[in-house]
Amino acid sequence: MSGALAAIALHVGLAAAAFAAQEARDREPAAEHARTRSSVLLITLDTTRRDVMGFLGRDPSPTPNLDALAASSIVFTDAVTTAPLTLPAHASLLTGLYPVRHGVHDNGLYRLSGEARTLAEILQEQGYATRAAVAAFVLDPLFGLDQGFDRYRAPPRGASGARTLRITERRAKEMVDLALADLVEIAGPAPSSGTSGEPRPFFYWLHLFDPHAPYDPPAPPPRPPSADPADVLRALYEAEIAAMDGELGRLFDELKRRGLFDRLLVVVAADHGESLGDGRETSHGHFLFDPTVRVPLLLRDPRLAPARVDAPASLVDVVPTLLARLGVDARGERFDGLDLSPWLVEPKLAPPDRVLALESWYVWLHYGWAPFEGATLGALKFVRSQHEELFDRAVDPREAHDLFTADDERAIGIARRLDALRDASAAIAGERTGLSQADRAALQALGYATGGSSAERPAGDWSTLPDAYEKLDVLRGFDEFVTAIERGEFPRAVERMRDLAAKEPASALFHEQLGLMLINLGPQNADEAERELRRALELDPRGVQTWFALARCALAHRDASRAEARKLREQGDAAGAREPARVEREQEALAERALRECLRLEPTYPDGLIELARLLFDQAERAARRSDRDGARARFDEIDLLAQRLIEIVPRDAPEAAEAAEARRIAGARKAALGQ
Repeated sequence: MSGALAAIALHVGLAAAAFAAQEARDREPAAEHARTRSSVLLITLDTTRRDVMGFLGRDPSPTPNLDALAASSIVFTDAVTTAPLTLPAHASLLTGLYPVRHGVHDNGLYRLSGEARTLAEILQEQGYATRAAVAAFVLDPLFGLDQGFDRYRAPPRGASGARTLRITERRAKEMVDLALADLVEIAGPAPSSGTSGEPRPFFYWLHLFDPHAPYDPPAPPPRPPSADPADVLRALYEAEIAAMDGELGRLFDELKRRGLFDRLLVVVAADHGESLGDGRETSHGHFLFDPTVRVPLLLRDPRLAPARVDAPASLVDVVPTLLARLGVDARGERFDGLDLSPWLVEPKLAPPDRVLALESWYVWLHYGWAPFEGATLGALKFVRSQHEELFDRAVDPREAHDLFTADDERAIGIARRLDALRDASAAIAGERTGLSQADRAALQALGYATGGSSAERPAGDWSTLPDAYEKLDVLRGFDEFVTAIERGEFPRAVERMRDLAAKEPASALFHEQLGLMLINLGPQNADEAERELRRALELDPRGVQTWFALARCALAHRDASRAEARKLREQGDAAGAREPARVEREQEALAERALRECLRLEPTYPDGLIELARLLFDQAERAARRSDRDGARARFDEIDLLAQRLIEIVPRDAPEAAEAAEARRIAGARKAALGQ
């Protein structure tokens, strides 16, 4: 089948499924088909494996409250994410689009474009109150998922210049407290208050992050019989799941007490799973094995009988299905997902003939290795990276036996349909984000690399790129680096990164991270840090963080030379002070060039804006002392522009915003004092 024919077959299959969905709605009883303006509660469980859920077979179950919800819900037994990373997966869940369409392929590097249409925007236009509460920085408004929400609660962002990696996360108890306060406010008081009237419908999204590493449950679990570290890790992970489930039980009980629960349409989904050593990785995001791409998914609609649907489903199906249940005319919208209404009404219908796309660009974006793309077709999974793979999960659930051969018609067919899906998609351009060092540190604290600069899909033959499967020791080494910083073991962190840079000498990321770590630990490391950073720039001159760190090295050298020159002058050695004074000027010029290049590459980089403003302020003061009023005024004008740009891109309550406002005030006062 040619690519064009595959695209035609894809559209025909989706059209047939849409027709079946309309037929299914027409078969519903008239009273149900009338469509009340139901309120919607969407709960997303970060990093939650499907096989930990009692309602999906785990015994004994750590999730009794979710099991009880599932008993009155439609449970999709074979649901997949679009990408095993939090931001891309949630972008798909909220837009009904694959990453190839919505343009978000990783945490931190991208922002969902305003051109994308979220479920919140659509429902807001329908008169819904829309609110969200997210538990981790990875879903901060900075990344664009706040589109369409009247209120979007996220943890406070950290201040710039953080030396340690701090996790910006809220636990399930705090998140449920926030959600209950919000829901009471938007849904009205409890029935016992004696009020009446039809409340405004609402859409509420609650995101829980507890199962994400590091695993630190509120109460330690019983020690597993085995002392194997993998078993201990799994016990901690499952204790996080159990604690989260307990808080959800509290939420459901309070909603029932207030008479809200029975009128709610509830969706529960995980964004992705966790490997825990299965599928060749310890966490998630690198590969496309089932422990990280298969997810729990259920929908509770009081008008529907509980059932289990074995037909494959994807997170991109949630938006079109919800809109159909709410009676919202979505004919003007374009989704990659499918309205699953036929299977809600008749759960045993044959599955639709379609591939479900998967991707992870993580190892490409951060390490320069071949990315992973793939698709499922029923029990078959095709994966493309440095080489191609094919698994039949019906007989090989652990995906241990690669069946791919170049002439396998099954693999050829899925590959063609995957390519046709990508080629038929009109992509929305993903936007780059402006992250401070503290922002990047917050992501690193969650185990994510935050370097890299290539945001595009690699062209050409991926077989020429490094194979990530052969780099497992490097991935483990990065995990050890993050853990060492987490524990405050900075010398160990430096040694781990030195090892990684030696193993991967062509990795700009590792040279950058080593240089950044060294300069963060003090100016005494500036020489070694500069060597590593210059090596990183030789490999990739587009490294925003690298240019910023190089500027910090230059400023450290400048300050040391300035102190030496001052000391020599105080000793009466004016001639001896000339050389350190020359080095001081040279290093300051280097710092300014590096900061300007940093901001050329990423104009919204907060730390670059702050540091350049500080440097210019120093220059302006020196110019004023030399009676160079024009030079001083020009620098004060630029400081004002930099500070204004910073104010526009950071939250109002961020420390950077206060610093920028103060910089504008002082620069304005100094400029006024210079006169005309």
